[in-house]
Formats: sequence, C-alpha cells, structure tokens
Amino acid sequence: MSSRSIVIIGGNGKIAQRLTKLLVSPSHQHRVTSIIRSPSQIDPIKALSPELVTPLVLSLETSQPADYTKVFEETAADVVYFMAGGSGKPGDNGETAVERTRKVDYEGSIMIYDALEAVSGKKPRLIMISALDIRAPDAPFPDHYDEADRALSARIRVAHPVYYEWKYKADIELVRRTGFKWTLVRPGGLTEEPGAGSASIGRTHLTSRVSRDDVAQVLFCLLDREDASGLAIDVTGGPSDINARLDEVIKKGESDFPL
Repeated sequence: MSSRSIVIIGGNGKIAQRLTKLLVSPSHQHRVTSIIRSPSQIDPIKALSPELVTPLVLSLETSQPADYTKVFEETAADVVYFMAGGSGKPGDNGETAVERTRKVDYEGSIMIYDALEAVSGKKPRLIMISALDIRAPDAPFPDHYDEADRALSARIRVAHPVYYEWKYKADIELVRRTGFKWTLVRPGGLTEEPGAGSASIGRTHLTSRVSRDDVAQVLFCLLDREDASGLAIDVTGGPSDINARLDEVIKKGESDFPL
C-alpha cells in the first residue's frame, strides 16, 4: 500500500483518533491532515504522530466550502473521512443542541459535498460516517429486521428524532451526488471494548454493539477499496473477519441504505 494523503474531518473524535493511529502506523505511514474545531485539540492530535499528522483548526459551523476545497487541493488529498458530529450538544455560538445538529450533521455534510465537487482535477474519495438504521421517517422496516430490531429502532427514533432526521437528509443528498466517489459506513451502537478484528457487516441487526476499535479497522480497510464506491455498509459487532467480510459485501454490491 503506497503512502496516501488523508484528510479527516472531525479528527478529535474517539474513532477518528483510532483511525489516525492505524493510518500512521510504521507499516503504513500515510500523511494525515486532521481537521479539528478547537486550538485546545492541537496538541493531543499532533501527539498521535508529530511527523505524519498535521492538525488544522477549521470549524464546519463557521467555514465556507471554499475553505475545504483549498485544504483538499493543497494536501492533494486522496481520501477524505467525514467523522464530525454535533454530539447532541449546544454550540459555542449560542446554538441549541437541535440547531447544532442541523448545522454540523446536515449543513456541514452538504458543505463538504460542495467542496469536493469544486476540487480541480482528480477529486478525493469520501468515506462518510453515518449510523445504523438511518432511513426515511415513513419507510418500512428493512426485511431482515427481526422483532428485537424493530423494537429498538422505534425506541431510538423516539429518543433522537432530530439526529435521525438530519442524518437521513444528509445521506440522501449524498447518494444523489455524482461529482465524486463516496462510501457510507453505518456503525451501530458503540463500545469501548478492545477490538476483536471481527464484525457483522452488511444487512446487520441493530442489537449487537460494536467496538470503536473495530469500526476504525473497517474504515481503515476501506482506504484502498475504491470498489466500495456507491455503497452504504452497515457494521455491528459480530464474528466475521473484517477484511474477508468486507470483501464479500463489496463484491456483492448491495447497499444497506434504504432509499
């Protein structure tokens, strides 16, 4: 695997930091530009690899698409990971949690799509983090859901209606874009357990949680999988080897995002 130029948007997140460590490991040594929202995050991000990681303070809440296009062009980015999220918290500029969810999870996503389309020459591929069970509010349950899946889905949507609304709108806009290549990764509930190197991938159930380590491994494995473009891939905890199962899912070519 040759060295790549990678941009991570939302680089301070727990999965993003795990992914960064994989990207800059001695056996890979990719160059990472980690976009963060606060100067207070610079030192922890830089410490992941002083030689290979470049922290960059740039907020989705105050920037313009041209700011990101400039970053993608100046770094000659091969792949962009979008891992930012509103986290259900109020913003620094007085926004409510609801307003910030729209600003970051929806408007921020659209900004990055626009920025990618404006890149001159070869455009980076986008690997976009979404979430399991994102679908239209009035869509029926996917056929593979069992009774436990349906019950959990209903509870989650009652608890987090704003998040599911704006993530769906961001994702449905992504699948309509044709100006750059993209892959959606849709992890389920997350744990802090050590990674097992295994997961359930594609047409998964909602009730099995997955470690952040294993989600980071899935994202890393997708780095060179341009053949995963146009797919939405569900990820939960499970027994399948990540590399082998990803290969099966990609070859099958079925997207997990219900249109």
